[in-house]
Amino acid sequence: MGANHDISPARRRRSASRRAALAVAVLPFAGALALTAAHPAGAPVQRPADDDTAPLAPYYNQSVSWNDCGHAVAEAEKKAGRKAPAYLERLQCSRVQVPRDYAATDRGDLHLAVARLPATGPEDERIGSLVLNFGGPGESGVEGLAGLGAKFAKLNERYDVVAHDPRGVGESSPVRCARPTARQTKSLDRSPDDRTEADRLAAYHRLQGRLCEEDSAQLLPWVGTVDSARDLDVLRATLGEDKLTYMGFSYGTKLGADYLHHYPDKAGRIVLDGVEDPLKDSRQTYLANAHAFQRALDDFTDDCTKRGASKCPLGGNPSAARKEIRQLFGLLDGREIETAAGVLDQTTFVDALTNAMYTTELWPDLRRALTALGNGNGAPLVRLAGGGGGAGAPGSAVPGAVVPGAVVPGSGSGISQRGGEDNADAAFTAVTCRDTSDRYTAADVEEARPEFTKASPVFGTFMAGQLLTCTGWPVPGDNDSRRVRATDAPAALLVATTGDPATPYKGGADMAKALGNDSVVLTYQGDGHTGYITGNDCVDGNVDRFLFEGNLPREGTRCG
Repeated sequence: MGANHDISPARRRRSASRRAALAVAVLPFAGALALTAAHPAGAPVQRPADDDTAPLAPYYNQSVSWNDCGHAVAEAEKKAGRKAPAYLERLQCSRVQVPRDYAATDRGDLHLAVARLPATGPEDERIGSLVLNFGGPGESGVEGLAGLGAKFAKLNERYDVVAHDPRGVGESSPVRCARPTARQTKSLDRSPDDRTEADRLAAYHRLQGRLCEEDSAQLLPWVGTVDSARDLDVLRATLGEDKLTYMGFSYGTKLGADYLHHYPDKAGRIVLDGVEDPLKDSRQTYLANAHAFQRALDDFTDDCTKRGASKCPLGGNPSAARKEIRQLFGLLDGREIETAAGVLDQTTFVDALTNAMYTTELWPDLRRALTALGNGNGAPLVRLAGGGGGAGAPGSAVPGAVVPGAVVPGSGSGISQRGGEDNADAAFTAVTCRDTSDRYTAADVEEARPEFTKASPVFGTFMAGQLLTCTGWPVPGDNDSRRVRATDAPAALLVATTGDPATPYKGGADMAKALGNDSVVLTYQGDGHTGYITGNDCVDGNVDRFLFEGNLPREGTRCG
């Protein structure tokens, strides 16, 4: 689809110490994997017979050498004053080689950073490897596994839980883009109210494209979802699996659907949670997000006002509360308020609201931040937005990553920068724009603005502005990743959340229709992005049973 969501762009709050330790732990292994000579730790993996014809045979036949890498991460967490989870001591890392261009392997190779938590149960009960994708595009799977391993403890009893940084992301031959200067981003508004502001935003994205081309021209044509799905199949083979067992969240559902389309005979038990809608183009996707984020915000204001005026900074009347949010949004247009945490402006305000809609766990934080704002302190809102956004740091697009406490890419870091904390924003834009031929103009945004504003008076203009994400991008995209028909693939389990703002509920039914393979939609009646690992026993139980036993729930099953 034209716009992608990760359980980012919602971007997790990342631990700098963990991120640095992982980079140090993974990088020394770049040369440890020879295509045919490396030896895995422990018992040798019996690889299935795959494409053993030249030139792909070396990739499919490579062996993975696993190295302990969690100890360095655990030590970094302890030095930072945080308790390191015990599972980090079991974390292992490696590298897998894949061709830059599957149609021309002489163009060179890319290296994928991979991590795993070996199964904790008896060897005779081990099922195999479960590959995870936490969303994005742009989310590091290695970092995600390091931070979220406890969430998969039950599955980890019988599965080796594996995650990788997809091509162009994290430590996997990352896309790099220089950051525009403060002068170049002056007077930039991510929620354009008129043609002049839309023109400035379009010019900014054209500048982003030029900077990314300068740094990553040899990589940008090859970072799309179709190539990442091919990488998944190489990873499956190197793990010694005849079939891919996979759980993808948010953007990871798009990647999983693409795998089902291209490798139906290699697909095993596939779970797609927070399902992207393959039937919508970019404009339709962003418009659906405007509706869905507004609905989530209305749910928040309803929940807040039910607590009464003494506990809700918006008072006790839902209609008045919604009006107050709209007024705050309007008052911050063109204004910058200095706080102890950074600048509070309209962009930061929208980022804070957006992040809080990803999980109800952040609703108390939003209530407290709005209370503080009423008392003249905007710093908690800035922190909720990611630590200091501002109009000078526009984000790439809308969210889609899995994690409670997610932070939208762009809330403070721009498209990425040389030497920056990571390359999530740059990778998000690169994959998004490779995956779509949609290229909109400032005139398109101006024409769309009334419809988007009607959908949401708070998120509408921001979502309309996201139409410009790929304006001026140096690589022409295509729509191949939207074609997910997989009638010969086994039925997948699709988890769809009724109040999901980033991947609206209808995406589950539309994906099932597009796949055409009798996939089952499991409905989670709740708020927030994705259903698994949010603590709902019904959702977790149905997913676990499918992955352990292969038993799909009945069509129409609902969890609340």
